[in-house]
Amino acid sequence: MVSPSLILHLTSYSLMLVSLMLAGIKDYRVRLVNDEYWIPAIVSIPVAIYLSVSTPIGELAYIVDVAFGAAMAGLIYMGKFMGDADSIAILLISLGTPTMIPSNPVLTLLNLPIISVFINSIIPTVALMLINICSNIKNHGKCADSSIIRVILLKCVSVELVLRNPLAYSSPDSSFIRAGSNAKAYVAGLPRDSWIWMQYNYPYVFILAVSYLIYLIAGNLIANLALVHMVVTPVMNGMYYYASP
Repeated sequence: MVSPSLILHLTSYSLMLVSLMLAGIKDYRVRLVNDEYWIPAIVSIPVAIYLSVSTPIGELAYIVDVAFGAAMAGLIYMGKFMGDADSIAILLISLGTPTMIPSNPVLTLLNLPIISVFINSIIPTVALMLINICSNIKNHGKCADSSIIRVILLKCVSVELVLRNPLAYSSPDSSFIRAGSNAKAYVAGLPRDSWIWMQYNYPYVFILAVSYLIYLIAGNLIANLALVHMVVTPVMNGMYYYASP
């Protein structure tokens, strides 16, 4: 028989995932997220609170996770390091996700939802960077001055595509730290069929959505693998060495 706690956990995770996927797909396409996409995530908050306060370790983990998520969301929002939707997504993940409680306290800390999602975000970010580099290698002949730095950091793109989705791009000299787009002004007057180097604004809500899915499947994947490599594997090798005749 399936326990009510498991059903509630799955409900909370599913509601959050639905919100993130809907918002992430829209973010990937146009870099704008409709507010109604966050409704399932908001519904998951009371469920997450109920599940978290049911055990002392769950309550403590939830408080730590929410504090970290709120601090990060506030810093990002006030510093304009990402878009408003990114800050909302980070806050909702911490508020609406009950922590998976492993048997080891160290693993609990490493696998707090928002910390896990942040670290997991390295995976889709690197994947998108590699896709961008492959696209630049394919199109480098269309853009002038195809230096290795430009191929890695920028995107060779047509003016037509920039005008179709201006929020996805910024001028090459724009800040990599602050979020924003001046793409329309930068390409104004250029032929629509010309190709130029632009800064690519990565869809971070989409990255968070993929990272959250990784969390549901494997927790803090990178940290857990690193822990296995640095601790478990040496211990197992040592046990095997001393057990060998």
